[in-house]
Amino acid sequence: MAINTSTVETNLTTKLNATSGTTDAKEFLLLGKAVEALTPSVTVTSIQTEGTTQVAAVTAEGATQVAAVQAAGSTFAPLAGATFTGDINMGANDITTTGKILYSNVYSALGDLPSASTYHGMFAHVHGTGKGYYAHGGNWIPLVNEDSSGNVTIGGNLTVSGSTTTVDSTTLNVTDLNITVANGAADAAAANGAGLTVDGASATFNYNSSFDKWTMNKGLVVSGAFTADSADINGPLNIEEVKEKVIVDTSTTGSIFGNLSLGAVRYYTANQTANRTISFRGDQGSGISLDSIMAVGDSMTSAFLFTQGSTPYYISSVYVDGGAPAVLKWVGGAPSGGNASGIDAYTFTVIKTAASTFTVLASLTAYA
Repeated sequence: MAINTSTVETNLTTKLNATSGTTDAKEFLLLGKAVEALTPSVTVTSIQTEGTTQVAAVTAEGATQVAAVQAAGSTFAPLAGATFTGDINMGANDITTTGKILYSNVYSALGDLPSASTYHGMFAHVHGTGKGYYAHGGNWIPLVNEDSSGNVTIGGNLTVSGSTTTVDSTTLNVTDLNITVANGAADAAAANGAGLTVDGASATFNYNSSFDKWTMNKGLVVSGAFTADSADINGPLNIEEVKEKVIVDTSTTGSIFGNLSLGAVRYYTANQTANRTISFRGDQGSGISLDSIMAVGDSMTSAFLFTQGSTPYYISSVYVDGGAPAVLKWVGGAPSGGNASGIDAYTFTVIKTAASTFTVLASLTAYA
């Protein structure tokens, strides 16, 4: 039987501390004998069994607590080598609170960067180049970087899609040989007004589609030689000196093409051997007619100088653009012959009076 030692202890305490009645030696003797007669049935095996039970209970409880700690710890990343498979949410923190991510994502050289395909969207700094890069489309693309002097170099094309581009620099250097304005204009009308404006001076250099010409609102000063195929001057022309091109020819016979786009003065230095005819054109070789380069009311003047021998000859007919002989008006009447041993100078003024219609004023001066 099991001994309830708590009961024995209580009974002894009560008997010893009794404040009423008497307790004699006999009672103590009997009580002592009773205690000696107690034979509790507690064995080593029972103690081991009870211990095993208690250890199992502690083990089970410990496993429960360890599982709870592991479950809670699974939501936290280790201090080194953590791999995240989801978003990292730092919360709604502004610049006055915590929540910032501070890191140094530096690689020594471009070859040290990881796969751009694996880490699409990653940003990194390469110390060797001094640039920042981001991964996109399987490539590491350099960011636009400003160096310590504030300089920026763009290795590819630059496209600006805004409405205004302002360049605040002292010097603008352009390597390209040609600058295109009105890019993508469908036709001349859409490009009307394209050009250059000088602020402050209100000076403009623009394309005018109505005339298909460049227009300027300021005068032009040329210090060197000025070459032009043609010129329209809608006002007084102030010229201090004129030097005109002379086309020298040695032919003595045959028809002459008066290509007025190429020159207005022709000098035939060899003695003529036959009468000549002249057909005025814009440029026979290029198929340009005189009618195409003249407007109604325009006139063009040219001179032909013929060297004459002892037997002189003269210009017998004049044409314009290869049509019928032009209407000629001579000063002092049409010539019937040349002037021997001299130079005959013919002057022709071609006036366009209507489409493909011309009047030619002519004169002959003999130089002995």
